[in-house]
Amino acid sequence: MSFIENPETPQLKLVSEWNAGFKEKNLDILGKSLHKDFRRYTYPRSLGQPVQTKEEWFGHLAKVIDITSEFEQTLHSVIEAPGKVVIHATNEAKNPLGVKTLRESIYIIHITDEDGDLKIKQIDEFTDSKTYLEVIKSFEAMKANK
Repeated sequence: MSFIENPETPQLKLVSEWNAGFKEKNLDILGKSLHKDFRRYTYPRSLGQPVQTKEEWFGHLAKVIDITSEFEQTLHSVIEAPGKVVIHATNEAKNPLGVKTLRESIYIIHITDEDGDLKIKQIDEFTDSKTYLEVIKSFEAMKANK
């Protein structure tokens, strides 16, 4: 099933293809959708998360994508404008300690042309701070137990 029910525009198709990489835990699929100068921002800035390049974000994902299980995503709304797709979604998953977490986020996805193809150049994620910090703590606890 597609992340966005019947994605009809090129931008929505791109975002659906990108999200399929998460569903399938496939970094190659994720990477095909991203611009060579991709940046990822996590908000609120008080979380202290640095801006990530494509390589930095993939380095992080490579460590965590396979240890998160039972990933379910609920899409609440999608707003599309030229060069942008805004998504309100909740993500439910089992963290590395086996605890289910529910995290709500707003994603502002900036889309641009790269050599004739649409690519995601930037993602701004406004996230549920409480759950985000719980997930980070579970990853740290898992590392400490190794």
